[in-house]
Amino acid sequence: MSRVTRRIQPSTGSSPHAPRRRRRGDLVERLGCVLVVAIVVLALSGGGAEGRDEARVLQGQAVFGQRCTACHTIGRGVLVGPDLQGVTERREATWLRVHIQSPSVHHAQDDPLARANREKFRMRMPDLGLSEQEVEAAIAYLQVAARAPVATPAFYAPTLVASLLGIAGLTLLGLRAGRKRVEVRP
Repeated sequence: MSRVTRRIQPSTGSSPHAPRRRRRGDLVERLGCVLVVAIVVLALSGGGAEGRDEARVLQGQAVFGQRCTACHTIGRGVLVGPDLQGVTERREATWLRVHIQSPSVHHAQDDPLARANREKFRMRMPDLGLSEQEVEAAIAYLQVAARAPVATPAFYAPTLVASLLGIAGLTLLGLRAGRKRVEVRP
């Protein structure tokens, strides 16, 4: 028995449509590269002041979720402690900083607001051992959460745009890869 080996020969461009296919493929490749660059630029564009503020709000959301939600809500009513909806408008920033970081200071001073909360909710707010950075982040989150719906993520629009660009880029690259032909001659 003899074995017959056939080579797959690449197209030489003898088809009248070959140059157009190559040009279209180059265009798709370039568009894919542009989309990838656009995604990278969008991902890295959050480095400005707005990006830092959003990062601080996200950190504050994490702090609130880990340390505060056992006793407090934002706009959903009283739990163990008061509902914090609008607390940044009702209380001065310095009072909030001290009360969040070390409420024992207000209890020791017999602060009237702290006393009123203690009498109403029959419990003192405990010292949570938060750093100044965590306190500032929590206050930033409380300011944003009071104005915005809780269910809307902070990075919704940029994530949506990046996702759509990613899907379009992957589709174009898939179309490019799917157009490769292999000719097998009998």
